[in-house]
Formats: sequence, C-alpha cells, structure tokens
Amino acid sequence: MTNFDADILSELRDVREVAIRTGKHPKTAVVIWAVVAGDQLLVRSVRGTKGRWYRDLAAGGPATLEFAGHRLAVQAVPERDPGAVDRATGRIP
Repeated sequence: MTNFDADILSELRDVREVAIRTGKHPKTAVVIWAVVAGDQLLVRSVRGTKGRWYRDLAAGGPATLEFAGHRLAVQAVPERDPGAVDRATGRIP
C-alpha cells in the first residue's frame, strides 16, 4: 500500500480528475474515482472488478497515479474494511 504525505492528500481532496496507468498497461491512462478518507486514498472502478486497471492492481501489479502534474508510483491493495468502502462511496453515517 502506498502512503501519501499530508500535502499530496490535500491536493487529492480537491482534484477533479485522477488517472491511473498500470505496470501491465503503462501506455493507457484511465480516469478513476478517487476519494480521500482520513489519511487513506481510496479508488473505485466504474466497471467494478471487471475493469482492466482494477484487475491489474488486484493481481498485485504496480501503477502510476497521475493528477495535477504529479506522477506517483503506487501499489494498491483491496480494501477489506466496510467502513472505508462506505467512506469511498459517500455512505458516511
């Protein structure tokens, strides 16, 4: 899992578009949903587990996150905490 510093998380809270390139498909950037919840960055796929980038990351591959002129190497892990999933979808109690 990639840990982001406070400045990057602050930028990610305000950015409108985030793209990802996987190590398996580095020439193709895909716009994704990104939500900052506390000190975590959570991302979602409109196609769910059927999305190619999602499958690439779920298999443990590296990726590059692109936003506002930044290119950050990232490693994603599936979120297993239902509370975090709720925060990413806006279902905050």
